[in-house]
Amino acid sequence: MSLFKLFPFVAILLFLSACGFEPMHAAGTSVIPTAGIEITNIPDRDGQYLRNQLIDRLNINERPANSPYQLKFSPLSKTVINLGIEKTATATRAQIQFSTQMQLVEKKTGKVLLQRPLRATGAYNLLDNQLATLTSQQNTTENLLQEISDDAVTELSLYFRRKALRLL
Repeated sequence: MSLFKLFPFVAILLFLSACGFEPMHAAGTSVIPTAGIEITNIPDRDGQYLRNQLIDRLNINERPANSPYQLKFSPLSKTVINLGIEKTATATRAQIQFSTQMQLVEKKTGKVLLQRPLRATGAYNLLDNQLATLTSQQNTTENLLQEISDDAVTELSLYFRRKALRLL
């Protein structure tokens, strides 16, 4: 009787142990090419910040001299919407949304290997103190650009992982 109650748990444990799951960001499992990826310029100050984040993440040792890939981004689209409108018609909160298009291009052939839209949304308070509001807005902007950078690196990792598995 107790063997029948134990069987489903053992079956679930055996099933989970053979699912093939492996962490993508574990130490030593990077599949992004060590030759590096050239990152083209992105217009405006926010674009420069995003590009610097990507350079820091993708080119750990040094910038690539002759990389086989080029990472391109469309100009960042920034939308600010005022929220939390009071009776006096003043806003108490603002929402920022960044969006862009990412393309991974093979430099030799000019072929687009990967194309993904990237988007991040965040909000900050509109305070009476203008310096505090500007600081909050800048912090939110930097966090959103970091999120887009993280998403881009994740998309690249997934692409190169799939490519490596196809070669096996």
